[in-house]
Amino acid sequence: MEHNPLSALVGGLAVGVAIGALLPKTQAEAKHLGPVGRRITEGAAAAARAAREQGRQEIEALIPDKGAAKDRVSSLVGAVAQAARDGAKDGAKTA
Repeated sequence: MEHNPLSALVGGLAVGVAIGALLPKTQAEAKHLGPVGRRITEGAAAAARAAREQGRQEIEALIPDKGAAKDRVSSLVGAVAQAARDGAKDGAKTA
């Protein structure tokens, strides 16, 4: 504990949480802490839904539009074909 008191504190908290989870809930706990637990659960679920939606939107933004991708590929193929034709013409002139 002298060399690493923070680890001892975290370990003690973990043991306390484990013991608390094993003890049965009392009616007073359920009465007073039940609404808080529900609010926390609902808030966490809403945050998870919002994060999932945001992630989905960001992924969709990264995926190129199919039509735009086809146009780019067609343009690239056309440029390569034109370069090949020009190269063939230049080769024929040189020969």
